[in-house]
Amino acid sequence: MNKEDRDMADSATAARIKAALERAADIDLHHNRIDVIGGSDIRLEGEVSNIAVKRRALQIARELANGKVEDRLLLRVERKRVDSELLQAVLDALTSEPVFRDFVIRPRQGDAPPEQRDWIEVDVDGPRVRLYGQAWSLSHRRLAEILAWWVPGTADVDNRIRVQPAEQDNDAEISDAVRLVLDKDPSLDAEQIRITTRNGEVYLQGTVTSDVNRRMADYDCWYIPGVHKVHNDLQVRSSRY
Repeated sequence: MNKEDRDMADSATAARIKAALERAADIDLHHNRIDVIGGSDIRLEGEVSNIAVKRRALQIARELANGKVEDRLLLRVERKRVDSELLQAVLDALTSEPVFRDFVIRPRQGDAPPEQRDWIEVDVDGPRVRLYGQAWSLSHRRLAEILAWWVPGTADVDNRIRVQPAEQDNDAEISDAVRLVLDKDPSLDAEQIRITTRNGEVYLQGTVTSDVNRRMADYDCWYIPGVHKVHNDLQVRSSRY
């Protein structure tokens, strides 16, 4: 295939992805700006309202592109921070988490700390946060990403932390990560939520105190790498006086 044919194929793929995004009710392009850029790899750019939209748009694009899709979508943030402020806020979030007490956590330096097995480095470019380093479990890798997402001002997280020794991901690992994240979310009573994962799809059952908390539980699941879909069957219980 020559360059002209490749360009035509890329344009056609980009058009199919755009059309699929327009049809997807959970994407809502009237309130979320997503540009589909053709080329050697498809690229998604723009700004969306929440993590669920970002993850779903990327899933749709990858299914139709049959190849790599570069994710450049940003979450819409209420609080914008300069790079140094956001960097320090992410470092503070990681260092204050007891799970990481034995980790070396620092700004990006590019080389592993001497005689230290577990470490995390943070780099910030505008509202984008990049995580580097090495962790001994998938749960640690996932939690680091969640904490970075939760920092006000973060619009994207690129998680490049390696797990050593390598672990095989599975549904039980994802359920454990969801449980850990819901336990850490102060807005939720995680004991009232039952979690099941099948083939990367998370099922939530139980009760929450408000529609806002129901939505936050949904977002918490989507922040977790490896989650393909969230079935949110949480019920809002009435307050009793």
